[in-house]
Amino acid sequence: MADSGDRDGTGDDSETFPCPDCGDPLPADARFCPRCATPIGEDGEAVDRSDLDARFDEDPTELPSVEAGERRASGRAMVVAGLAVALPLAPLALFLVNTVRAQSVWSAGLVFLGGWLAPAAYLARARVPAEAFARSCYLVAAGTALIPVGLRFGGNGVAAGDLSVSVATVTAVALVVAGLAVLLGRVMHGQATRRVSGDLRAFEAARPDSEDAGEREG
Repeated sequence: MADSGDRDGTGDDSETFPCPDCGDPLPADARFCPRCATPIGEDGEAVDRSDLDARFDEDPTELPSVEAGERRASGRAMVVAGLAVALPLAPLALFLVNTVRAQSVWSAGLVFLGGWLAPAAYLARARVPAEAFARSCYLVAAGTALIPVGLRFGGNGVAAGDLSVSVATVTAVALVVAGLAVLLGRVMHGQATRRVSGDLRAFEAARPDSEDAGEREG
């Protein structure tokens, strides 16, 4: 097993130690084994799962799980995250629909709810909240880019003549906002990818049957 210097962060991060349960080599800062799912404490010893469960007052099913080598947030957490990140899409959807056809109070309410709940159902299928946020940024970018199209070719709703600025100005601003939303989405997607599988990649690299390990040995 790696010495105490490795476990307290003062040693070489490239050192490995065997899993106390299955014996697979793990990085010095590993906190669980990807093969047998054994929790590992800072001292490198296995942690009793009952001790971990005692730390949480909530239902354990609400905790993140690992499926097919990837972390996934609980269903309830993702429903809440989907509803939260989809909310800005509702007024955007209402505006776009209103550029095509003027809405009554009741139809506007239905469009608002549809523009919120439909994207929320899609975003709730993401693996973690950060990924849902990234997807919502892409949807915002797409919707914002459609604003000039709706103003130019819209029917009985909001028309270009109703605005105090030119369509060219609106188009330029919409494209800038859409571009920024795409960039933010890319950043958040990278964060989500690291949260989902970043640590597991490090674990897999230390396994003797992994491709990375085979390349290093070769």
